[in-house]
Amino acid sequence: AVSSVEAARTAIVTGGGHETMPVWGEILTAEQLDALTTYTLEAARGTPVLAGQEIYAQQCAVCHGDFGEGGINPANPANVLSPISTASYLQTRDDATIRAIIAQGQPDLGMSPFSLSFGGSLDEEDINAVVAFIRSWEADPPVELPPEIERAPLLGTGPEIYSEFCSQCHGVTGEGGIGPSFQDPQFHVNRTDSEMFTAIDFGHPATAMIAWGEVLTDSQISSLVSFIRTLEVPAEPPAGATTTTTQPPATDASFESDVLPIFQASCESCHGGLGGWSSDSYTAVMTTGNSAPVVLPGDPDGSLLVQLLQHPGGRLMPPGRALPADQIQAVVDWIAGGAPDN
Repeated sequence: AVSSVEAARTAIVTGGGHETMPVWGEILTAEQLDALTTYTLEAARGTPVLAGQEIYAQQCAVCHGDFGEGGINPANPANVLSPISTASYLQTRDDATIRAIIAQGQPDLGMSPFSLSFGGSLDEEDINAVVAFIRSWEADPPVELPPEIERAPLLGTGPEIYSEFCSQCHGVTGEGGIGPSFQDPQFHVNRTDSEMFTAIDFGHPATAMIAWGEVLTDSQISSLVSFIRTLEVPAEPPAGATTTTTQPPATDASFESDVLPIFQASCESCHGGLGGWSSDSYTAVMTTGNSAPVVLPGDPDGSLLVQLLQHPGGRLMPPGRALPADQIQAVVDWIAGGAPDN
């Protein structure tokens, strides 16, 4: 058995002790010999990348394509699966995130869990191998453009587009779910039409919100923004109530001692860096990030952060596990108390 790269290369170059094996050193270039040596050793050793390639071909390619190029979602032909082999996708998702997606699935997109722990067919070693194979694309991404898809013309009006593409995440009437509620007045107060257009056009990295600008025209996105505005449900004051100025209720939750340590321990690793979010200070927590603002002082139900932490059918944050109930409650109490810098 060949035990080293040098011995393997020598055997290929000289033909080794085989009478019928050509002397490849007289035929192949140095680069070709290096590539053949590397491939032969990897094949003999059964590397995670090669094992992952085989599992991917059997379990993943039917939906994501042979090269991760994406396409029509077999679980819902009205949806498009974005590429998972682009430089952008791989740079914004670490191995832990990809591993969690494979293990737990994404039921909202029709992807079932693959981990044995969640009722799937792959053990931890298999999942790690698939992650290694997907990560191997990063050195030379096979896809840089969205898939070219032949499909029927898209429905043209805002309500039609919303029903087909948005309702499964944001609710049939905009009540929210995996995505934020469009009924919440604060959602509309905090976002201009231009900001909503951009969010739909370019999507949000590391979430189920793809860049719909690759699917919808500008006029369709504008029509969709106008329709989303109609989903707002104005808050009604209680009967007999008078308008008064009140202070947020007192809270025992401290930003510095209770909330900030949670953010730094459980949120920074995924949402920092490429996610554009920072937990360096109170101001950074409140104003940075691709989806800012996610905290609405005094309104935990309207805060995107709380919606994602508490939604029982959504993706877990952080990936692979939910925050302990007492930590979630601390965040809720802090926001309900006005999200003070205390």
